[in-house]
Amino acid sequence: MTESTTGRRRGDDLERAIFEAALEELAEVGYANLRMEAVAARAKAGKASLYKRWPDRAHLIRAAARYKATVAETEFEPSGDLRGDLLKVMRFIASYQGGPFGEAIRGWVGELGASGRDEGAAEAEAEELRNRIEAPRIRIFAKILEHGIEQGTVRPEALLPRVVNLAPSLLTHYFLTRGHPAPEHVIDEILDQIVMPLLTPDH
Repeated sequence: MTESTTGRRRGDDLERAIFEAALEELAEVGYANLRMEAVAARAKAGKASLYKRWPDRAHLIRAAARYKATVAETEFEPSGDLRGDLLKVMRFIASYQGGPFGEAIRGWVGELGASGRDEGAAEAEAEELRNRIEAPRIRIFAKILEHGIEQGTVRPEALLPRVVNLAPSLLTHYFLTRGHPAPEHVIDEILDQIVMPLLTPDH
């Protein structure tokens, strides 16, 4: 496959094909065994197409993770069942972390720590990626909490940014420190022992 034969797919179309191929390759071989050449072959793209955009697999996977976070389902209408809505979103996050997206994040974070780059720059890069990934989920949680405030089932101060981000942060922390998504019983514990008592008014 030469660059001339991939010319029919340009710009965003080509990048989407490469991102999907990278995530599929991750699901099969894991981050440690990921090779740029294999991604190019899977995407039916020239190898130069990848290296022109991303100098190495760390940059490619970071971009693929951003892409996947952007196209993830973010539309959610609260049902009025506060715990049920929160549980549904938390399960979605955990299932997402269990796929190639989670493998991408875990591999990229590991390589970032071992890259030897400036600590401040590495932390800024990690924070920027976290914000991009978490922002759509935070909007969903905020929407659920806003609805709960209107219904009187959530205390108004629950909309403080750190409170809104609490559940996604706890799930991400579990995922990164344990190497796998939070199982059902851990999600229930986070929800019932930490999140719900913090959100609901005292009666």
